[in-house]
Amino acid sequence: MDSRKRQSISVMIGGVHSYFPQEMIRGIITRAQQEDINSYFFLRIHTKPFFQSVLGDFSNNIYDYQFNTVHDYCRISGTDGYIINYGTIGFHMNQDDSWSFAQRYNSRPLVIVTEKVELPNCHNIISDNHQGMYDVVKHLVTVHGCKKILFMRGPRRNTDAIERFQGYLDAMEDFDLPVDDSMIGEGDFSAYVDAEVERVLDANPDADAFAFSNDEMASSCYRVCEKRGLRIGIDLKITGYDGGEFSDKLIPPLTTVFQDAYGMGYQAVEDMARIFQGEALTDQRYPVQLVTRESCGCTPNRDKRTLLPQQAADELRRVRRKAAKREQELLEYQGKSWFIPMMGRDLNDYVQDETEYCYQVMEKLRLLKANAAYLFLLDHSISYDGESEWNCPDNLYLASCYRHGESYAFQPYDRPHVTEENGIAQLTDDGDNHQFMCFLLFSGDRQYGLLVCDVPLDELAFFYVVSLQLGLSLQYLELSKVQEMHRRQMTQDMEAIRARNRELDMLSGYDQLSGLLNLRGLTESVKELCKDGLEQYAYLLYCDLDHLKQINDYFGHPEGNYAITVCASILRSCIRESDKLARVGGDEFVCLVLSDSPSFPEQFRARLTEALDHTNETAGKPFYVGISVGIHAFVMKTYEDFLTASAQADKKLYEAKKTRRADVRKPLADSSFPLLR
Repeated sequence: MDSRKRQSISVMIGGVHSYFPQEMIRGIITRAQQEDINSYFFLRIHTKPFFQSVLGDFSNNIYDYQFNTVHDYCRISGTDGYIINYGTIGFHMNQDDSWSFAQRYNSRPLVIVTEKVELPNCHNIISDNHQGMYDVVKHLVTVHGCKKILFMRGPRRNTDAIERFQGYLDAMEDFDLPVDDSMIGEGDFSAYVDAEVERVLDANPDADAFAFSNDEMASSCYRVCEKRGLRIGIDLKITGYDGGEFSDKLIPPLTTVFQDAYGMGYQAVEDMARIFQGEALTDQRYPVQLVTRESCGCTPNRDKRTLLPQQAADELRRVRRKAAKREQELLEYQGKSWFIPMMGRDLNDYVQDETEYCYQVMEKLRLLKANAAYLFLLDHSISYDGESEWNCPDNLYLASCYRHGESYAFQPYDRPHVTEENGIAQLTDDGDNHQFMCFLLFSGDRQYGLLVCDVPLDELAFFYVVSLQLGLSLQYLELSKVQEMHRRQMTQDMEAIRARNRELDMLSGYDQLSGLLNLRGLTESVKELCKDGLEQYAYLLYCDLDHLKQINDYFGHPEGNYAITVCASILRSCIRESDKLARVGGDEFVCLVLSDSPSFPEQFRARLTEALDHTNETAGKPFYVGISVGIHAFVMKTYEDFLTASAQADKKLYEAKKTRRADVRKPLADSSFPLLR
């Protein structure tokens, strides 16, 4: 093998469920293999349009925004250059425009496809969108005599969509055809714009044709026409853009503009290789071609030759082989689909041993015939809401890998750290040429890391589902770790409580000083409430008298006892008689309130603040009485639920204590009051 360093590229691309990006990936892979370059595809998946088409208003719980962050992991990819298909990811970004986005990555050679950005160290490849759409309108007008042509534009921030829309407008103007807002639809390049198609057709029942910015959206119009009983190519002429493989398989076949996605991807890698060699390149426009078919009313150009018997037999065998292959692919997909829930179930058996868990992930990918695979995990998960500022994490580590037919896993303390200098490309370099797919691992708003695996492009959709299952499993792993930590903490807390009980030798259920329940009394009361095993909505309050030690030190223990009794009285005044209030330590109080009112925490805090203010204003003491409170809502069915809630309330109390007064003494305290210090 050549001893030179193998070069590598990161590819940022979205919409990989659709034809155009997939063809571009094929072109990139082909040329990268020829150039012996490793490629890493950081994939953006766009599922929201699909779920909205199926679930409608019930599809709000979609976390596509998580994929806006996957590109940032390129910063620690360690690759030698970047290819960005901005046309498939840019319109999902919340803030960055194409220039700002590209600027974040142009410290290394940068090739941008389907976008034009003027930056140093940046090379652009974009198709001739304007001419392609102009040719569509020209064909509809000059060949088919169309007078009213509707248009479905793409995302407003997408350069391809902008140029195609302008090509439509310029052609309509050149042929003296009117355009108004009702004739323009707002699309997102997905195949699920049916509602927008309906709206535009309702506003223009006399339309001759409907031109779409891409083939995916045009397929929506096929469904709408079928529902309305419109004959495509006769009652309404439809055109697309991209020249996707499925466009020829629609019935009738779709007239479209063919742009060579495979060739553009191939060219992007070829140009990157030339840049690596020090060549200076000029930006280029990739040519497009109008392909006319029956959807616009054109007559199909069919071969009139009569097949000879042998030719007919050969053609029949070819069709049968293709059908058999499709059937086999379906059976294999069904088998793999059954494997996914089994994988999640099996991995859950190893959550008590994280290293073994990570090893088993690699074993599952080995069974799925991945060529190589790497699991990168954050040492603690990250919560991201899609709105706050995002920064590339610096706590990503290689947890396990599958390479050269063997699986490996690292102990948590021994995992290689991913850095800009020792990036993903360096940690995945096994001496072979690879084309890696990089899937973001997340569940809901929590991110866990990346799955980097070398799998065939045809398996991309399946491995995306695998990555989703793995994200769910990692969430279960995290919850199991948290539960174990809480269990240990609760065990320690309970032992401390038992020790305290033994030391105090509490024979009564009440505290003598405050008149409240003591710990034993509270425990018995809670167990009594839980004896029937009914679910009860409750709030658990952990309260702490602020600075009791300072009061004792500065003013003496009698004043400290006063503060304790006042604290008990104030807390009692803020709750109902039926609520369980206990003094469980020197300055610690616990209250159990059975309530499902969402406004209780605010009401309680308001009452507490008012009572404290009144006491501090009227008591005539040289110190403040302050109470810190942690409130936790939970559902109580068993005594164990109460213990679990105790740990949470205690944590919230700890956070609340950070905002208490720094000094208990009043600034204008009566100087005649005897200070002990």
